[in-house]
Parts: sequence; C-alpha cells; structure tokens
Amino acid sequence: MHYLTIEQRESLQAALNARAQVLRETIARMLGSQAGEARALADHREETDDDAVIDLESSLETDALQRNSLELREAEKALHRIHTPEFGECADCGGDIPFTRLQANPLSTRCVACETAFERTHGQQGRHSL
Repeated sequence: MHYLTIEQRESLQAALNARAQVLRETIARMLGSQAGEARALADHREETDDDAVIDLESSLETDALQRNSLELREAEKALHRIHTPEFGECADCGGDIPFTRLQANPLSTRCVACETAFERTHGQQGRHSL
C-alpha cells in the first residue's frame, strides 16, 4: 500500500475545502434566489402562458440544487477521511488511487479500472432522459 505524503494530503484538503466553500455559497445563493423567484413565478406564468416551460425551469433548478448538495456532502465526507489510511484507497479493489487522479477529482473513491467497470454497469442510473 502506497501512502500519500503529508504535502499531497494537504494539497487535496485545500482543494476540497475550496470546492466545499464554492458549493456552500452556490447553494445559499440558489436558496436565497428561490424566495424571490416564488414571487416572480406568478408574473412569469402570465408572460409565458406555458405551464410546461415553467415546470421544466423549476425542475432544472431543483436538479441543480440537488446535485450541488450531493457534491457538498461527498466533499465533506472526503474531508473527514482525508487523514485516514483509507483515503486514496479504492473502495472496490482496495488498490491505490493515483495521486494524479485525486488531484483531478479529490472526491474519487475508486481507481480508474474500478470506476470504468462501475460506470459500465451503473452508468445510466439516476440520469434523466428526455
């Protein structure tokens, strides 16, 4: 088992903290803007006269909020485990996740081979199609 250096872990921790902060700000902004949008919704309904368009817009905003919330939870989980021996270890095979992969995506919990296999079998779950 290869262990990440302290410098590598600190670099990943800084990236995770920065991403978590951006997500918190984005979520707060989205939640704050929803209050004002609720008032504007009645006006928007009159302008478009198309409930399907309004429903689609609301659905897209809700999906974005859910995605950001999920990513924030994953970032917080990664921050909790970053200084444990399991951080950087593939959740499926137990092998090392290369530092370059973690630099690209510090939320990674699988090595490239296991992630590829996972996406082949689970790739369409949770995805919406038109």
